[in-house]
Amino acid sequence: TLIHRIIYLIQHHKADPQSILAITYTEKAARELKERIVSVIGQRAEKMTVSTFHAFCFNLVKDFKQSGSTPILIEESEAAFLLLNRFNDLGPFQSREFPRDPARAVTESFIPFFNRTRDELIEPYEKPSDLDSQDAEICAQLSDLKRIYPIFQQWKKEMNVVDYGDMILTAFGFLNSDLSILQKVQEQFQHIIIDEFQDNNFALNEVVRLVSGSNQSITVVGDDDQVIYSFRGANSYNISTFNEIYGNHPKYKTVTLDTNYRSSQAILDLALSLIHI
Repeated sequence: TLIHRIIYLIQHHKADPQSILAITYTEKAARELKERIVSVIGQRAEKMTVSTFHAFCFNLVKDFKQSGSTPILIEESEAAFLLLNRFNDLGPFQSREFPRDPARAVTESFIPFFNRTRDELIEPYEKPSDLDSQDAEICAQLSDLKRIYPIFQQWKKEMNVVDYGDMILTAFGFLNSDLSILQKVQEQFQHIIIDEFQDNNFALNEVVRLVSGSNQSITVVGDDDQVIYSFRGANSYNISTFNEIYGNHPKYKTVTLDTNYRSSQAILDLALSLIHI
């Protein structure tokens, strides 16, 4: 679907390949998509930008960073190591559980909390007011997480490193706060194509909304019955919100893709029965 859409834009609408931004979920899928389009269109299709969302945001950060050297990307395991290696510097803790098992605290609480904060474009929140005394440990953990988050962000800034959540957060910050950057990005990318749209989170959707701007030449392929990355902020909200944001566009159209070329009818029937449960 994505390949034929892009080919159609280039051949029938005379779209400049350099103005096309195609987003896929994996780097392998990005390479394969570009190779298949080049095989049809020719070498001029090499000018397209085809990448994962994180790679796109990281490149945007590199292109528009005002000063200093380009930050180095660290994996989640490296971020966890940084927190564990300096865990004692994060005390004293209000939580009784965090100091008892630092490794568990970092991998099961710190990293997921910090990631979701960036996924949802929110500041770490105060502890809920409706928790009673039985939830004292939860309150303590929330207070610790809220306090530690800016410390962790400062450590990475001093080391000139970023993780995946930082890339998206920084890219959004550039686009949302600097009109000149936003206009440059919008002028470059006139057509946006996105695969596996249901697996994006709120922050990524906001980046797309900003880049598409008033032009709104955007095509997404997604299935709200295949949201499998909810632990990273993905949800069916993406599909319904897309309709709310772009539904008033005069050329808006929903196309149902109901022909399956991969699975037998027995598998499809079973999947449909599970969806209906």
